[in-house]
Formats: sequence, C-alpha cells, structure tokens
Amino acid sequence: MPQNSVRSLAADSEGFVWIATENGLARFDGQRFNVFDKSFVGTTSNRFYMLSPSMNPTRAGRPGQQKPGHEIYAAADYNQFVKIEHGIAKVDSLYYKSKILTLPHFDNGSPQTLISAGIPTYLRDVARPSYYIIPDSYGEGKYYVIDSASVQLYHGGRKLYQTAFATDSLPLWWNYFMLGDQLYYAGESGKVLGINAHGVRAVHIDGDILRDNQYDSQFEGMKVFWNITSDQLFFYHHKKLYVVSEERKRGLTTRLVLDGYDLDEQVIQSVYRDPATETIFLGSPSKGLFVLTKHTFEALTSTEPDIANVYYATVPMGDRSILTPMGIVLSKDPASGQITTGKVPVLEALYMGDKRSLFYDRHGLLWVKMGDFLYQVDLQANRVLYKLNFHTEIKHIYPDQDGKVWVATGTKGIFTLDPSEKDPQPKLIRDVIKGTYLQTFGDDMLVGTTTGLYVFNRHSGEATLIKSTEGIYIKSLYVDKANRIWMTANGEGLLMYGKNKLTRFPLDRNRYLGSPHCIVDDGHGFFWIPTDKGLFQIAMQDLLDYVRAPFDLFYLYHAKEEGFLTNEFNGGCQPCASTLKDGTISLPSLNGLIWFRPDKVIRKVPSAGIVLDRILVNRQWLTSLGDTLVLPANPVQARFFFSTPYHGDAYNLNLSYALLDEDEPVQPSDWIPIQSNDFSIVFSNLGHGRHTLLVRKVNGFGKDNHTIRKICVIVPPLWYQTWWAKILLALAVAGGFYLYNSFRLRKISKEKARLEEIVAKRTESLNLALRDVEESKNEMSRQLHMLSRLLASMTHDIQSPLNYIMLTSGSIPAMIDKGELGVVSEIGQVISNSSRRMSDLLRGLLDYIKVHVYGNSIQFENVALRQLVENKYELFKTASEQKGNVFQNEVPADLTARSDAQMLAIMVHNLLDNAVKFTYNGTIRVTAAMETGSGVVMHISNPGAGIPLHVIDIINTPDREDTDEEMRPLGRKTGLGLLIVKEVAKLIDVRLHVSSEAEQTCFTLQFNAARTV
Repeated sequence: MPQNSVRSLAADSEGFVWIATENGLARFDGQRFNVFDKSFVGTTSNRFYMLSPSMNPTRAGRPGQQKPGHEIYAAADYNQFVKIEHGIAKVDSLYYKSKILTLPHFDNGSPQTLISAGIPTYLRDVARPSYYIIPDSYGEGKYYVIDSASVQLYHGGRKLYQTAFATDSLPLWWNYFMLGDQLYYAGESGKVLGINAHGVRAVHIDGDILRDNQYDSQFEGMKVFWNITSDQLFFYHHKKLYVVSEERKRGLTTRLVLDGYDLDEQVIQSVYRDPATETIFLGSPSKGLFVLTKHTFEALTSTEPDIANVYYATVPMGDRSILTPMGIVLSKDPASGQITTGKVPVLEALYMGDKRSLFYDRHGLLWVKMGDFLYQVDLQANRVLYKLNFHTEIKHIYPDQDGKVWVATGTKGIFTLDPSEKDPQPKLIRDVIKGTYLQTFGDDMLVGTTTGLYVFNRHSGEATLIKSTEGIYIKSLYVDKANRIWMTANGEGLLMYGKNKLTRFPLDRNRYLGSPHCIVDDGHGFFWIPTDKGLFQIAMQDLLDYVRAPFDLFYLYHAKEEGFLTNEFNGGCQPCASTLKDGTISLPSLNGLIWFRPDKVIRKVPSAGIVLDRILVNRQWLTSLGDTLVLPANPVQARFFFSTPYHGDAYNLNLSYALLDEDEPVQPSDWIPIQSNDFSIVFSNLGHGRHTLLVRKVNGFGKDNHTIRKICVIVPPLWYQTWWAKILLALAVAGGFYLYNSFRLRKISKEKARLEEIVAKRTESLNLALRDVEESKNEMSRQLHMLSRLLASMTHDIQSPLNYIMLTSGSIPAMIDKGELGVVSEIGQVISNSSRRMSDLLRGLLDYIKVHVYGNSIQFENVALRQLVENKYELFKTASEQKGNVFQNEVPADLTARSDAQMLAIMVHNLLDNAVKFTYNGTIRVTAAMETGSGVVMHISNPGAGIPLHVIDIINTPDREDTDEEMRPLGRKTGLGLLIVKEVAKLIDVRLHVSSEAEQTCFTLQFNAARTV
C-alpha cells in the first residue's frame, strides 16, 4: 500500500478492493496492490479521503445487499472525483460540477452541507453541517437530504417525499445509515428506527447478537460500521463483529462473522466483507489494511510434545472423536467448540512408535499392528485379546468382507488369518510382494505394491498383476460405487483404472500432486487428496470427463492460511483418513489432525474477470486502455499487465495467453502459461499490423470453464512499412536494378568490346601462327611428297641403270677372253652413256635439292631461251645422233623469258634427256614464241612411245596441298627427270603441260605473263 492511512475501502463490480489513502488510491486484487496515483488517474493531489456510490443515473439497478455496484467514485482534494469502473480508475472532471454542485443546499461547495461517507467517518469530531446528504444511487440517481427537522428523498432534482423527523437534541448526523433501499437511524435511546415515506418506526433486531447476554434489545454500547459504497452494515459489540441483513418482516438480522478481534485497539474505521470468500477487510487510518481469512479447516492437537502431534492412521471413536494407535483420543465439543484429549491405556501400553495401521472388525474389536506384532484389542474391556509375532515388520492390516484379516509385510509377502478360528495362524498367500495398501474389490483383494497393482482372489490366493500398472509405486487405493479403481502413486499423482484402461491425470504446475497420500471421497462429488505440500480438492466429474476427452483440469488448492498448522500431510498409512458421523473428515498431518466439513468449506474459485491494468511500451506507460489498443510504431518491448480479483491462494490462479494474427483461429498448442507473479506478458519487436491477444483464466471446476479476455492490438507501421513506402521502395529497387543493370551492361559491353579486340588480336596472331604452322606443315608435306616421289623414281632412274652397268661390266672379262672385242666396245659405250646420263640427272637433282631443301632463293632474270636450249642439247648430241635423231632448235634468237636460269636449265635438261631417251630415228623439236595474253610459251616435242595416261595425269594435275595421295611410280619409261621437271616448274612459276598423241609427245612450258618482258 502507498500509506497506512486508510480512509475508506470498498469493492467494485469486478471484485477488486479499493482503498482510499492520503497518498494515493490503491487497488487490492487479493494478491498484490496496484497504486493509482495522481500521475495515473489525472488528479492534482494524491490525498483521497472518501469512496462513495455513483450518483450517475446509469440504470444499472441496485446490486443487491452486500454486493458491489457497477461504478463507484473516489474523492480527492480540490473537489476532484475519480471514477472507478471495470477495475480502472480515471478522473471524471465533470462529475463534481454536474452531480455534486447540483445537489440541494450545496451552494457551490458550502461547508454547511456534507455528503455521507459511511460510518464511522473522520469528519465526526470536526464537522457540524446543517444539511447531510446520503447518496442512494446505484444507477438510480436517488439521494436523501437530511436536516434537523426532516428527511427528504430526491430523484434527480425532484423531491419524492419528505418525512418529519427531529432528534431529541443536537442532530447526530453520523447515526444515519442505510441497508438496501431503507434508511435507518440509531437513536440516543439505543433503539434503531426505520424512516420511509410513511413515517418513522422502531426496527426489531435479532439473530446471533441475541446470544450476547449483554445486549438488551437497545443500540446502547453497540458500534455501527456502515460501508455505504458496498451496501454493507455491521454491528460491533464486545469484540464480536456481526454482519447485518434486512428481512422485511423481522427487521434486521445479525450473524456473527468475527469473534475475539479488537477493532477498537486497531482503530478500525472501514469494514468490507467479501460475500463469496467471507474474507473480511479492515481499514485503519493509522495502522493500514487488515485482511482476515475465515478458517474452514481446523487443526486438532494434543497437549503432548510436538512429536506426539505427528499423526498417521486413525479411526473414529464415537460421534465426535478420533482414536490414534498411540492411544490418544482427540475430541471436539459441537456446542462449545472446545477440543479435549483422552487416552486409552491398553493402546498406550502397546505403543512402540508404530502409527501406520489399525481397523475395527465386524465385532467392534480393534486390530492394531506394532512393528512385528499384530494385536486384537477390546477397547471396552481395555485388554488385549490376541497377539501374533510375524518376525518381520508388518506394513498394513485390512479386513475383507468375510472377516478375514489381510496382512502385508515388508519382506515375507502377503498373509491372511481367520479370527473365527480358535488359534488363528497366518497363511501365506504370496511371498516376495511388498504391499503398500489393501482394498477389497468384490470377491477379490487389491494389493498395491511398490511395483504395481495386484488382484488377489480372496479364496484361491491366485494373484494377477495389472500390466498397465507395472513399475508404479502405489501409495493408496479407492474403489468407487461403479467399481472404478482410483490410485495415488509416488511421482505419478492420481490414476484411474477402469474398463481395462489406465488413465494418468496431469499433475499441477509445481508437481505437488506428485507426492499424494490417499484419496478421500466426501460424498458431495469431490475427491480430497492430501500431499506433502497442501490439500487438493478435485471434482470427480471433471476426472471422468477427462477420461473421455482430455482438457485442462482444475485442482482447488488449500493451504495453511485456511487453518492448517502445516502444509505437510502424512500418508503411507491405512487408513489415512477418517470420516465422522456428521461428515467431518479428519486427515493426519505433521502437526495435528486436520478436521473439516466438506459442505462447509468455502470453494474459493477464481471466477472473476480479467482486467488489463496498463501497458508499458518502450519504457512509456499507456493509460488509454480498452478492447482495442493502438500501440506506438516499432514497439521494441511491450509489457501488458493483467489482474484478476481473487481472495484465495494464488496457486489456484492459472492464466495463459495466445497471440494471433487477426481472424486466425486459436489452437490448443497456442496457449502459453503466464509464469510471472504480476501476470505480465512481454512481447519483443511486435510486428506491425492487427493482432489478437487472448488471455485465458481457468474459472474453477467444470469442463472448459474459462474466462477469456480478447484484445485487438494494432501496431501502426513505420513510414517505410506503409503501402506507399513499399511501392516507392519497389519502384526505387526496380529503378536501382535498371540503372545498375544499365551501368553493368555498358561496362560489360565495353569490357566485351575490349575483350573482343584482345581476342581478335590474339586470334589474328594465332591465325598467323596457325597459317605459318599450316604452311610449314604443307611445306613438310610437299617435301615429304616430293621425297617419296624421288625415292620411287630413283629406283627406276638410278638403281636400275646401275644394276645394268654392274651386270654388263661384270661380263667384259669373259668377252675379252673370248675375243669379242666389238661387243666389249659397244658395252663400254653403253656404260659411258648411262654413266653420263646418270651424272647429268644427279647434278640436276642436286641443284634442285639445294634450292628446294636448303632454301636457296630463286632469282628471276631474263633468260635467253635459244642459247639455253643449244647449251643443253650439246650434252645429248652424241647420244641423239647415235640413235639417228635430228634436233631442231626453232626458238627465236632474241626471245627471252623472266625466270631463274639455273632452275629453267634443270627443266630443259631433263625434258631434252627424256626426248633423247625415248626417240629413235626421229626429230626432236624445240619451239618458243610470245603469245598475246599468255606470255612466252615453249614447246619440246619428240616422237616415240607415248607417255602413260596416269603419268600424264600426274604431270598435268597441279599438286594439292591437302592431299595424302598414295605415291605411285611414274612407270618404266619415265622416271626421276619428269618428277624434277614438275617440281621445278612450280618453283619458278612455269605452267607445265604434256600431251601424247599419235606417237608424238609434247611438253609445253608457259611462263608467267606478268614476268615476261
């Protein structure tokens, strides 16, 4: 709270308790305070002095006795009024002018007219008004105007009635109060008077206050607490507080709600009682706020040391007593409420520290275990009837329908014994099994163990493990009327087995139900489950509905604030709870037995609404709240604060939230629990657009019993997130891409051109290199081609004559011996001619090779053709004349041709040699002339055997550079000379042609016309 100066307190329609203090307006939701100071509500001052019902004609109707109104007002200094509605407080700047100043006799704030703030009031000893106004609005717009002589009721500005009423002396303004729509006055004589349009009447008071023998049907000595805002009336007398209700025929009825609390000592001036939870709120102007919670649970303890108040198994003893294995009997007198402690000597003598198990058999005899021993005790006779030593620790004992006693031991298994036998002895039913709880199930016995649930046939002893429970540590068992088996299990919580199916129910959020002790059916539709951390109340129907279709179960948690001395209950015993004849349930705890009447326990379920208090966005508070919220743009962090009024244990509050896009359906997986103690939700970097925030609270028992607060959250976009900015951005991006691409294209084009230029240069260089390589290749090919031809021809032109010379010369000695000198002379002449011819041929060949292979340059000059022919014929003249040939040189003496003299001499030499070789008794003729358009043309012809056609084709067909024609010999009649002639003709640019017709061969040499002079 902002300050301990509580001036007034009341509840609003949501269930929040509002406290007016001198340092702000506080709101209490049952768990925490929210302070509405001047910075939040908009007032000038933080000093609030009054809460009052609204005088606005809202037509909301009277809320009913002891229920809050739809809207209330808080009054602050400087005549400022704050409107409280829907859990939020905001200044109403028009209320004072439109409502207060229009009241009769107010005269612009005259101190002679006061508005009632309830009873008691801090103005009692300082104000002496002439007129006293009591609002009776609640949406109806009514109010009372009281002076020293009358009471007047107004509705708006219209007077409804006036009743004459004068007090005995000075008017006691502070003795007027209302309940419902009736006005009352506590007179000086101690009587309560009722005032209405028909006059003044005495009011009868009855109820619990009559039990106070100091009350003598008068008001004298009583103190009135009237909460005008919440329409609640209390009488206080001798530390007893009574709530007052109105009955039309009987007057005012009182009911005791608080006993033994000194309100005067605490200077209490404001009282509010929550009708749902019966929580009482007391306000003191100097000591602050007091919250008193009604205890519907009661802890019974003995006067023994603390360890004696640690209880386990118990059984009822009589109507209002509980018996423990220690022999202690705890009782409570139903009339006086006094707790008494007794002892049973026989049990007290047997007690050895074992508190875990006992029961009554069908004859009313008590069976109790103590360590290894089992006893049968007659309590009436105070003696032991039967004693048996099992020589191992007994864990639990339990009777079946036949009266047999079942015994679960720690190490030896399960036994039974029949008390009807003369000397009953235990019979082993199943060894090894360590029983933790026993429960009859028709003709069977259920045995809970540390490893699962077994079903024993009580007659045959046959045991079967329920497979789905294997490995589960069973703590306790309960079989309902429908033969459903309910179990509590260590670490597992609550389980149910039915129709061959095991259902595990979810644990609470802190897993307190993971340490359950047992299940108590209260007969009113609820299970009560004590744990190490408190007591849980669960609706049985909710559990059955969950088995059919799972949903969010609600467990009502009860803690020590409701009357326990400790939250730690005890278990591991049988039985672990007792039910008395009047329905009171007794549960063992670590400090006393906890008694309660299930039908009297207040179910403090969180059924109120959800209120959005405020929003913190980017460290700035937003106070304009509603179901549609517009946040600032770019909320880096937004924290939403929610509240819900609840005057029970905060552990029962289960809130969750879901944030969705607008119109998006919510899925079960969307709900996120709210873990913060202040019920705040934080969002970081909430995107722009429309969102739906759902806040859900579990209201209490029942399937899908939720309250959901739906809030539309609008986050406006930043300028660059708007549609026009996006369009501009898209255009800018497109333009940027266009400009960038244009720039890149231009750059690429330039680069491409540069690269193309480089590539072109490099391609040209490569082409030149390739051309050179190709030319070299062609030259090499041509040379290889020529050499291959030379090799082929040399076999004919050189090797064959040499072979002939070798053979013929080898026969000369024999011929000389025989005297054949004429033949020898002829052979010598032949050898001489052949040698000369081969010598000329080789000389020409060498000249050709020097030019062609070694690269000697061709030198063109004017060559005298007639002289060249004459010179070359001289070489063959003797051989030609021997063959009877005639040589005719018809080349003009002055005719010249532009050519290389040496190469041309090789050609003429070989052609004349070829003519002489194949001509016998014929004419060898050489002619030459200048022909127009053709240049100099020379013809060398001779008769004789014609040249083969394939040789003519070879000579007349120009050599192709790309041919790989297979080399063929030129024939026997032609040879190396013709090949040299063709190759030389190409070198000196002479066109060579041969024709062979009618025993006449003619070689034509046409010189390049461009070179002819």
